[in-house]
Amino acid sequence: MPIDPLVPEALVIGLAAVLGAVLGSFLNVCILRWGAEPKQSVVHPPSRCPGCGHQIRWYENIPILSWLALRGRCSGCGSRISPLYPAVELATALLWAGSVALLGPTLTALELAVASTILVGIAVSDARAYIIPHELSLGGTAMALAFAAYPDFSGVAAAVQGALFGAGLILLVGELTELALGQEAMGGGDCALMGMVGGFFGWELVLPVVALGALISLVLYTIVSLLPRPAAHDATEAADEGETGGMRWGKLFTLLSGGVVLLGLMMFALSAGVLGPVVLALFDGVLGAGAAYYLSLVLPERAFRGTWPGVRGLMGAAVGIGVGAGLSPTRIAVGAVAAAAALWAARRVEVAASPETTEELSSGGYIPFGVGLALAAGLLGYTGGAERMRQAFAELAPALGLG
Repeated sequence: MPIDPLVPEALVIGLAAVLGAVLGSFLNVCILRWGAEPKQSVVHPPSRCPGCGHQIRWYENIPILSWLALRGRCSGCGSRISPLYPAVELATALLWAGSVALLGPTLTALELAVASTILVGIAVSDARAYIIPHELSLGGTAMALAFAAYPDFSGVAAAVQGALFGAGLILLVGELTELALGQEAMGGGDCALMGMVGGFFGWELVLPVVALGALISLVLYTIVSLLPRPAAHDATEAADEGETGGMRWGKLFTLLSGGVVLLGLMMFALSAGVLGPVVLALFDGVLGAGAAYYLSLVLPERAFRGTWPGVRGLMGAAVGIGVGAGLSPTRIAVGAVAAAAALWAARRVEVAASPETTEELSSGGYIPFGVGLALAAGLLGYTGGAERMRQAFAELAPALGLG
């Protein structure tokens, strides 16, 4: 819907920016209270200074302007107010203004603005505390489905497929990496994040977001690695770190070897003329893994016992392969072999527990992958990456025997 010629375009974009800044102020509350343990309500109590308990007055809570007027200091005790608050408000203001500038005052612009606002919250929360709040990711997925349901529910099936594919792909990558390295690779927050991305932008954008997100994360990891870090407390700790570093290189080689083997199998399928059915089976397997992830969120806690929790994605993928595109004997056999292999591997590999606190994660060299994924999704979303990926997959399908 074009902007009414009687209303200046700059005014509409400006109003969108103001609305974005207000939502950014509330997003700060969500980041602080949901991105922490234990979680707190975002409604009560009212915002207060963490240093002196001074309750923030309404005129001290005007986005961006109040921080500037207060010179970044609490009016009660004079303690420093983090510049992160106005930065989040400014970012959401620009994103909302950019959505309207690109797409006009349309439902599509609103959807893009909402998705990008949630992505900002996830990126900041993961960077601060290595936490991706389900309130943002799963809540965002629900909002993506709501957008898809308007006005005639025609887009719901595609949104559900995107959510399943996004969550399932990350869950599978995480489980396979854990079995290869013997240590936790990805958390459930990353699965929920990519489920939300798939729900908003479609399954076609999931792979590009993961690839670009990995690159962004690698750049961030390199930057963080160059920063000064505390020295080891003693010689024993230093020796332990050296040993762990050597083990990491060996595990990385194992992981890369697995990737080479997978690439070789795909090339063999291409030369044998069966790449199309193989790709379809893998696609159904990823959807099955996504279904297993979301099912695990509603199962009772007693279900998370034994081997199943560690390979629920692989088991879901096996079911997806077996039942997808009809119950063919070949698919059922492949699914059964995949399930048996997953259970065998899970019983032989002991996955080490990952650090739990923010300090342990930071000192252990962990990089919040959710930051890279969120930034990549926002970048591709604002540059029309989703539509280009749909066109690319549509053109590629006949060459793979899928069309």
